[in-house]
Amino acid sequence: MRRPLTALLAAPLLLLGACSGDADVVEVSAPTETADEEAGADDDGATATTAPAPGDDTTATTAPPAGGEAEGDAASGTADATGDGEVEGGAEGQAAADRAKEFLLALVDADPAACDLMLSFTDTTRPMRDVDEDLELCRQQLPDTMAGAVEAQGLGEEGRSILEAMQIVGADVDGDTAVIDQDNYSELFAESMGGSSITLVKVDDEWFVDVDRFLQAP
Repeated sequence: MRRPLTALLAAPLLLLGACSGDADVVEVSAPTETADEEAGADDDGATATTAPAPGDDTTATTAPPAGGEAEGDAASGTADATGDGEVEGGAEGQAAADRAKEFLLALVDADPAACDLMLSFTDTTRPMRDVDEDLELCRQQLPDTMAGAVEAQGLGEEGRSILEAMQIVGADVDGDTAVIDQDNYSELFAESMGGSSITLVKVDDEWFVDVDRFLQAP
């Protein structure tokens, strides 16, 4: 049990690099007080249209609402799809990506539900939830282990909010195996995660994280 949990401990450290190294990311999504005063933002956050001065032929323009597409992408560092606009791996690739994000958030929350999203430690052809002994051990040990790791790395509520905004788009799918690497993370997290990848295996049409290959470097 120690070896698989040790692999999981790397997650808070890598994710923290993105959260603490770019503190201004939080500020990007929030309009400044000066900007609000000058633009006259309404209650919905949309900027009021400025009427042109008398005799001015310039057409007034309306700025995009706060938290709009440009700011939203800057805040979350939205990962791009493939060059042709399609998600890598299609629907299955995105399903694997969504599961990976769910797993990472469960880890930093020290949530024992993360155990249900992994393959078994002793039989990697089966989900952990189908191997009672592994599941019981994981649920007993993971919360304290991960809570200690998260606390040691200083990943607070602000960092957790940034993680929740993280985008993982698609995965390299080969049959029942999906690999998420630097190309699939939003820009902010791609740099922090470096060459580390997350491998998932599909069992009964559902994706599970392979802990033996979790955050594996090339």
